[in-house]
Amino acid sequence: MSIQNFETILFDLDGTILDTAPEFNYCINILLTEKQQPAAESELFRSTISLGAREMVRQAFQLSHDDQNLDALLKDFLALYISHLGQRTVFFPEMDKVIQTLEDQNIAWGIITNKSHRYTDPLLAMFPLLQKAACVVCGDTLSTQKPDSAPLLHGLKIINKAPHTALYIGDAKTDVEASQNAGTKSMVAEYGYIPKNENPKHWQADFYIQKPEQLLEIC
Repeated sequence: MSIQNFETILFDLDGTILDTAPEFNYCINILLTEKQQPAAESELFRSTISLGAREMVRQAFQLSHDDQNLDALLKDFLALYISHLGQRTVFFPEMDKVIQTLEDQNIAWGIITNKSHRYTDPLLAMFPLLQKAACVVCGDTLSTQKPDSAPLLHGLKIINKAPHTALYIGDAKTDVEASQNAGTKSMVAEYGYIPKNENPKHWQADFYIQKPEQLLEIC
């Protein structure tokens, strides 16, 4: 199959289009240093990003899920993140070329992320190419998030495309589940932030890629 088999390509953001790991790692290490804790190993920390900010903080500080200090540390972490937003984030290699190819071939594409508008909007503003997205659905656009199907279906409604004509690509099990729930084809970005204890092949996605440019070759 080729990219022309799909009318719409929907993307997750962190770990799929943008490599935000250096930024998150930088912010968590500032916080760890302030609290006189050892720095987080970049590769180990990278595998927690798809689990969300709360889990990033919890694992970096090695806290229990109900630790009374977790909420305050999370607030401090998010404050650091917003103050450093976009300073260390880059496209994954060749991803900008992939999106430009979609633009050139008039294939509709959009972004469906669980990241809230507070962080998504200013980040996208730093990448002019991403401002061309036909839809951007964030974690607080609706009352539900992935793996619920609603964000994908909302994005497709904005673009006026049917689920069976679309492909959704992400780096988390919840992305595959959201795709399956919505009735789109699913693709896993294995170059993304996959937890060390996860085997993405068990998620039963339709396609798997190890680098962004493969999106144009095998979907």
